[in-house]
Amino acid sequence: MACHLPKNWLPLSPTTLPIQHIAIIGAGIAGAALAQELAVTGREILVFEQAVAPAMSASGNLAGNCLPIIDQRPDNPYAQWHWLAWQRAVHWWQQQPNREQLGQLTGAAKWSTHAKNLTAWRAWANSYPDSQVQWMDALPLAHQPAGLWFPHGGSFYPRRIVQHLLTHANIQLHTQTVINQLAHTGQHWQLSSNRGLFEADAVIIASGAQTALAFPEWGQVLQLNKGQVSHLPSSAWNNPPEFALSYGGYASPTPDGITCIGASFEQQAPLGLTDSAHLHNLALLNQAYPNALTTDALPTQGHSAYRANTYDHLPLVGPVIDIPDYQAAIRSRCHQPDTIPDLSSLLRPQLWMSIGHGSHGLTSAFLAAQLIRQQLLNQPTELSLTLQQAVHPARAIFRQVCYTKS
Repeated sequence: MACHLPKNWLPLSPTTLPIQHIAIIGAGIAGAALAQELAVTGREILVFEQAVAPAMSASGNLAGNCLPIIDQRPDNPYAQWHWLAWQRAVHWWQQQPNREQLGQLTGAAKWSTHAKNLTAWRAWANSYPDSQVQWMDALPLAHQPAGLWFPHGGSFYPRRIVQHLLTHANIQLHTQTVINQLAHTGQHWQLSSNRGLFEADAVIIASGAQTALAFPEWGQVLQLNKGQVSHLPSSAWNNPPEFALSYGGYASPTPDGITCIGASFEQQAPLGLTDSAHLHNLALLNQAYPNALTTDALPTQGHSAYRANTYDHLPLVGPVIDIPDYQAAIRSRCHQPDTIPDLSSLLRPQLWMSIGHGSHGLTSAFLAAQLIRQQLLNQPTELSLTLQQAVHPARAIFRQVCYTKS
């Protein structure tokens, strides 16, 4: 029961000042989802992106799978967050009038070449309704073994989704704008940039892998992995897939006849397409789906970007703590966290973040946007306190101070 009680070292404090103008730093899927989530409430949103256009980094893929994460620990926050995030993403897509232009959630297949995985997955599938996940003794693919079928899974088109999210009349997008300093005046935030000074009642950091540039203290709790996705034309397939595939790698069809396959993950690797990553992506597919491709299939195009991950593969979503004061307050009580007093006073006023989504931003960003909207505007929060604490940004600093050897 103790895990359901408030944790003073992960403070959640209500907003006390009126919020009308909100600045969001970052125009990838996390920032764009936040922008629309808040714009529809009547707030005026400023979105700042340092690139020449939105969705140029991790959100720049042509397509990506929209699927839940399999985790057989139903009470684990990791399992709960990613399952609810997938459901939220599907719900969002279903509400869009032009949803076919944003993705195709018409089914997705997932299988493994390891019998142990299949046995475990079958048990996992039996814990959910057939309308959400089904176990199939033979997937609707040529010569494929048993696996999971997700009736509402499929492919999202990240670039199109980001562009769509940012079209609301209450959103102003400022590209090629680098925010280099934040200062709170007591009433609002001042954002200094290469394009001048901006003001906002609240600020949300959603800068993904770029977070370390403007907020190095938060960048140091993120792990950057380069991911490369390869593009295959329909001519490279003996039978082009009509729905999303997940097999250790993944294949996501696009409306333009291109299938995105991936993905490679390399730590500390420079950005740019490499033949070795292309071959890695092909090997994953050929191992799991023999004879799916023609013998001369070789991708030459694709997309590479850094994904910002956290140590526990959950994003950092919620209010931002003053790191130096927070470190000082908890350092002597690491082994007795229940004795830590309420640290709400150490929260930066009206400063929030949604970062560290890793390779799951396509689904995770929508639930994160909903949570921040509810917290920021003092609305009823649908997520349990346990889940809010599980994604609280301060947890990464707590771990850094109390569990990382110096």
